[in-house]
This record gives sequence, C-alpha cells and structure tokens, in this order.
Amino acid sequence: MWAMVPLKSPDSAKKRLAGILSGAERRDLMLAMARDVLAALCRARRLDGILIVSRAPEADALAQTFSTERFAESPDADLPAALTQAAAHLLELFHARGVMVVPADVPLIDSAEIDALLESHDSDLARHSRAVTVVPDAENRGTNCLILSPPDAIDFVFNGRSFRPHVDAAFSRGITPRILPSRGLSLDIDTLADLRHLQQAGRGTQAGTWLEKSGVAARLAESDNVGIRTGPDGT
Repeated sequence: MWAMVPLKSPDSAKKRLAGILSGAERRDLMLAMARDVLAALCRARRLDGILIVSRAPEADALAQTFSTERFAESPDADLPAALTQAAAHLLELFHARGVMVVPADVPLIDSAEIDALLESHDSDLARHSRAVTVVPDAENRGTNCLILSPPDAIDFVFNGRSFRPHVDAAFSRGITPRILPSRGLSLDIDTLADLRHLQQAGRGTQAGTWLEKSGVAARLAESDNVGIRTGPDGT
C-alpha cells in the first residue's frame, strides 16, 4: 500500500485565502501543512511507501527530507490525471497493490487514524478482490482521503465535489465502498473559518506553529468578524 500526496505549486496554492494571507504566507502555510501530512504518513505502520505527486521544485526538498519518492506528472495534467499517472507509475515500478490518496492540506492528520483506516480497508479487501474506502470532508462534499485496491479500482475525480462521484464510481464497478469519516482528515484549509479551526485544534502541528510564529494567529485574534479582510496590510 502506497500513499500518494498531490502537491500543488505552493506559489499558486490556497487562492481562496488571498484576502487573508499574502502570497508568501500562503506558500509557507502550504509547505507547513505538507510537512504535517508527510510526517504523519511516515509514522504510519501500514504503509509501504509514500509518493509525492508534484512538478513543484519544493517537492524535491520534501522528498529528500522525508525519504519519499517523487513523481512529476505531465505538464498539462489536472489533478485526476496526475493521480492516474502516479498510480500507474507505482503499479509498474513498485508493483503497488493499493494506493491511499491524501491531500497535502489536512494538517490535523494522525498516524493512528491512518493505520485504522488502512486496517479497515484491508479487512474489506480480505473478503473481496477489490476494495474502495472513501473519507469525506467535513461537509460530505469533497474527498479528503481515498483508498483503492487495486490502484486503478475506480477513476479519480477530485474536483471539490468528489465524495458522491467516488462513491458512485465504486458502485458502478460492482464494489461496495466503505465510507469512513475521520476527525483528523475532515479539515482541509481553504477559508478563514478553517484557519480559526486550525488555530484552535492544531497546536503542536507545524501548520499551527507557523500560524503563531508568522503573526497570522495574532491577526486572526484581532478580527471579530469572519467576513473581515485580515491581510498583512490590515485591509
């Protein structure tokens, strides 16, 4: 079982936070969250390998720091295409029997939860020749983790509203998917409310530490209205 971590270029990540964080801050936050995710995956016991899926230059440094593999998708690939290419790469070169897709912006991820998800997935696989596990986001709209055995069990969607399409894709292939909510994987950071949640629940994470040291946490504390712009220039 291999984890695949897609990483968008940090310079263009989290554009929905542009009214709250500067470009440099969004980049630093993205990299801090990626380090949280990779650290948790490295501590998981039921993974055989980790693959960062990214063309971003920062991916090389992350792969070296965490001793992971790195795959650069084709230049014109969107996220589903990048993951499809990466899964085929793992299947061909490493004979992967399954993949676990984990986004790089779920900083509350925990290695124990990862192992629990994989244990549940494996128990399902033991009774069937194929298995699909879908972990929804907090709103049951997106997919914050997808586990497939084999790696091409279903097609990837990942468009912000992929939870139901992934479930439907499994049923269309004759696979009854496991739907497993996960506390640590439910939060992906896209909005001011997400940042506030991270500030409260992410103490001890690299992303949470970055919020404090960067001064962003102090700016958030000064804002009483969720709708207010809290950028570094005070606007």
